[in-house]
Amino acid sequence: MTNAGAERAGGCCAGTPGARSECLEIEAEGGALVVRTGRHFVQREVVSRGATAFADDAALVAAELLANAVQHGAPPVTVCVAGNAERIRIEVHDASARTPVRPAPSTTNMTGRGLALVEAVSAGWGVDRDGRGGKLVWAELEAGPGLTNDLSVDVDGLLAAWHDEEPSAEQRYTVVLGDVPTDLLIAAKAHIDNLVRELSLARDASEGGDVPEHLATLIETVVDGFGDARDAIKRQALAAAQRAEPRTLLTLHLPTSAAEAGEAYLAALDEADAYSRAARLLTLETPPAHRLFRQWYVEAVVRQLRELAAGRRPEPVVPFETRLLEEMQRLAALQRTTERAARLQRVTAALARARTPEDVADVVVSEGVAALGASGGGLVLPAPDEEHLTVPGVVGYGEQLVDALREERLDAPLPAATALRTGEAVWLESRDERDRRFPALRGLEAATVSMCAVPLTVGERTLGALRFSFQSRRLFDDDERSFVLALAAQTAQTLQRTELYAAEREAALELQRALLPAGVDTVPGWDISAHYSPAGGQAAGGDFYDVLPLPDGRVVAVVGDVMGRGVQAAAAMAQTRTVVRAYAIADPDPAAVLTRVDSFFDSLDVAQLVTLLYLLLDPAQGTVQIASAGHLCPLLVQETGTQELDVDGGTPFGVVDGDRRSVTVALAPGESLVMLTDGLVERRDEDIDVGMARVVGALDGSAGCTASALLRRALASAHTGGAHEDDVTVLVLRRCGAEG
Repeated sequence: MTNAGAERAGGCCAGTPGARSECLEIEAEGGALVVRTGRHFVQREVVSRGATAFADDAALVAAELLANAVQHGAPPVTVCVAGNAERIRIEVHDASARTPVRPAPSTTNMTGRGLALVEAVSAGWGVDRDGRGGKLVWAELEAGPGLTNDLSVDVDGLLAAWHDEEPSAEQRYTVVLGDVPTDLLIAAKAHIDNLVRELSLARDASEGGDVPEHLATLIETVVDGFGDARDAIKRQALAAAQRAEPRTLLTLHLPTSAAEAGEAYLAALDEADAYSRAARLLTLETPPAHRLFRQWYVEAVVRQLRELAAGRRPEPVVPFETRLLEEMQRLAALQRTTERAARLQRVTAALARARTPEDVADVVVSEGVAALGASGGGLVLPAPDEEHLTVPGVVGYGEQLVDALREERLDAPLPAATALRTGEAVWLESRDERDRRFPALRGLEAATVSMCAVPLTVGERTLGALRFSFQSRRLFDDDERSFVLALAAQTAQTLQRTELYAAEREAALELQRALLPAGVDTVPGWDISAHYSPAGGQAAGGDFYDVLPLPDGRVVAVVGDVMGRGVQAAAAMAQTRTVVRAYAIADPDPAAVLTRVDSFFDSLDVAQLVTLLYLLLDPAQGTVQIASAGHLCPLLVQETGTQELDVDGGTPFGVVDGDRRSVTVALAPGESLVMLTDGLVERRDEDIDVGMARVVGALDGSAGCTASALLRRALASAHTGGAHEDDVTVLVLRRCGAEG
């Protein structure tokens, strides 16, 4: 891995006390190996010269100078040692003429501290050209507190003058960037130094060639590319900082090749930031202000160099503060666009749950008013009479205006009606335009200065219109118009979906109503009452009941519940009800009927789960046989109170075939059985037993009531002031007393 050259005397460390000098040229595949090899060599040489007292300091100085050569220089790297027990000189040569830059003290800069260490432990240090196009960085150490340091060098002056003395075979041009805040320069260049350090460490850690080719190119471009400009900016910023100048006038002297190098450097830094954001390889993503600064100065350098090389006088560089303001304006516009895009995403998510035009209006109008800063907004649709408008929802409009909108005719010369009628958007940006195009608005909305009304169109159909009002002059730019039109497109699609949903729900309800008994047949000696209501605002469900008189005088009563809602649930309900009826006519025994329904489900492969409570009533004897397929137990209402009957519920149809059983109870005159579905007793965050207890409590003390009165009490127990979330079915069978 290491090919170390032979040690050789002479040619280095000239004038250093102690005649003997030794050098080691190091060629290694990794920077870490270069540093380690050179440090061991220096330590051995220092000890061999009797300078054991500061051998550790010499090793530290050598390590820092070698690391500087590896990161900021070019191979080959040579380290030389000369001197004696009282004074040692260490030199590190590399093939790059680029001078090291001593940074300002900083707690965030992870590089440049090595030169500070060198300065702290050395009697003196400096930089010289080596006559071969490269440089050497040297440091001298001395032993004993009594010696006088006569090696002091004006390093700052030397580094400042280095650039002016640097020979160059390529013509250079002067690029004037203007003045920039010094603090920004120092911070930005410190970040780049830290990034270079990370990339150098990554390169050194992969001595076996594990770094992909494109990544190796990126590292080389960032570490070594555009070096002249970077170093010049760093030197000027540090000099301004030492003079306590708040701004630094940046003037660079660069060859034309720096233009191409600058473009590659800028692209490489952008890719390095992508690695940082993805947590791959790097941890130091560029702060936004630093990224903007590097884009500004690199692009300015590239543009000016190419203009100068072509013999043209370049345009003055736009000041950095101007570029910063432009970026702020761009970001502000981008933020508005992003916020509106986020609102559209929220609208999309909320509209997925909309089932009615009122649901749609609640989402769209409120989001539109907030995004646009409107004083009010509303959704208008054609009324069923196709002559007037309906208003499913508004925000910010008073009752008087809403009433007026409801009275508005489709042929009215007003913005929303016009948009709905013509399919064209209306944009009113001032009071003058409002009065000229729609004078009727003065009486309808006196405070409104500007307005927009856009049609809600799907294909060739216009379903309605959105309107937004503003109490000040409004110039609708392209971005704002695009947002309103996108909001309208989402609204139109959702309205069309609510139409389809309403049609499906109505079809399911019609199917359900058609299959439920139109009325309950009269059974001598019995009072029977039934109730069914679908879930409020939801699709039709699968609840059903049936009362079937048999030829022998007995009566079958059924209450069932199909899991789910919509047409599929209603269809499953219809199939189950029909099969139960057919089996009951053939053999009405409860256990036999439920067993045969199990077989039906196995053969038909019905997807929904179905629960069922089946009663076989003998009116003359007052006996009732009861079987259950996973359904709620019936309630027995007696003089002594109300109780749940202990019926073996089994499992719902469609789960597993079970051993279906039945129980028989006898009802005395005046006693009742109440059958119900879970829609009556279920509540969110409440155990179903609590709901059953609520119904039991409502029916206590009502043994003398009619079946319809019992039904009302049962329903009243579930009222919460709003629409119930599930279908509700209740069937009451009461054996009449002596009074009838």
